[in-house]
Amino acid sequence: MTAVAPVVSPHAGEVVLGFGAAIDREIVWDAVVLGDLARHHGVGPDDLTAVGPIRTERDLVASVLGYLARGAGGERHVEGAEVIGAFCERFDGETSLGGTCVRAASAMARVGVPATVHLSFVDDDVLALLPPGAAHLVGENDAEYHPHLIVQYPSGARVVTDRLDLFAPRANRIIYVNDPANERIALSDGLVGAVASAEVVLVSGLNALRTDEDLQPRLRHVEAALAHADTDALVMYEDAGFHEPHLAEVVRRRLVPLVDVYSLSDEELAEVLGRPVDLLDADDVLAAVTEVAGRLQVGALVVHSRRWALAVADDARAAAALRPALRAGVVLATARYAHGGAATPTDVAGIRTALDRLAARHDGTDDVVGRLQQLAGGLVAVVPVPLVDVPTATTVGLGDTFVGGFLSECARSPELRRVVSRRAVGPS
Repeated sequence: MTAVAPVVSPHAGEVVLGFGAAIDREIVWDAVVLGDLARHHGVGPDDLTAVGPIRTERDLVASVLGYLARGAGGERHVEGAEVIGAFCERFDGETSLGGTCVRAASAMARVGVPATVHLSFVDDDVLALLPPGAAHLVGENDAEYHPHLIVQYPSGARVVTDRLDLFAPRANRIIYVNDPANERIALSDGLVGAVASAEVVLVSGLNALRTDEDLQPRLRHVEAALAHADTDALVMYEDAGFHEPHLAEVVRRRLVPLVDVYSLSDEELAEVLGRPVDLLDADDVLAAVTEVAGRLQVGALVVHSRRWALAVADDARAAAALRPALRAGVVLATARYAHGGAATPTDVAGIRTALDRLAARHDGTDDVVGRLQQLAGGLVAVVPVPLVDVPTATTVGLGDTFVGGFLSECARSPELRRVVSRRAVGPS
């Protein structure tokens, strides 16, 4: 891979989003093909709960079906890139540019907020797929990169074989990767300067790192950059499914003191807690987010889910300031869910109107939102997710798009940043 010099566009310096990118192969859901593969490999009920390494196509098929049976989403490492490649060849699909920072930048570009993204690699395909107005940083990296496999299944998807009869209780997505370029991401020497001039900074993508040996020098680089962030800038950490779960706590322990907002999905919240969370039980939700916020000792905790998005802060003023950012994230993520990556300004406006009218949900969501606000007082801000009925939903990139919408509001509001920023760090 040819090294490319770091590029930073002056107009994109106010928002810096890291780290990584991926060429995503989004396959078209085909229950017949998947059922045939399950029969061919003799996959049965006992295989669906396996959590060991994914080394073969049989392991991969069993993993997909296990997620589907639970209605769950996640991200898993696959031992061999050839396993992913062979599986992709069995399905129709399309290619896109993925990674939290890149999809967040795409969402921000949709509402007129440009950003600088820190990539793990760059080539002509990546440059062609970057969102309009985005600049990029990239370090010198000779590691190989391979496409990520994205499996989206619809609500009600059914896979039937002689040994299985599986039904998806809801739509979701699963990501499978073998990606040395992100596992050993090279951080740019220009990162410190970019962060120093930024008003909004996102840290994400560190979940791809797989060894402590690779993680430690990159953490030090990120820490050095964040130490140069302006104290009025807003720094957000987006959690994710770590390919090596034991590294998640290492990253949290090191980065939480340097960030203002710690964000994660409801599935990641359950992983941190070690137990499931009932999204329609206000008492359970409040207990969960209060426990995690207290455990992490972060100024503001954000949780985004298919039902609602919320922020719990250490004072009511900060929680209130974050409500518009939650709303912006929910609107853009819902527009992507309903209309995919081609969502137009009209589509986004329609979702915004549905949210304004609170005409979207009759499934208990409005009740739990009201109850949460009643229980928590001013320390929790909650925004319901509009319920939209579409024949084919997009489930990949929803969390990333929420992050982009959330940060677009942070970029536009100096008052929000001033109220929420709690870091007492400066240049070392």
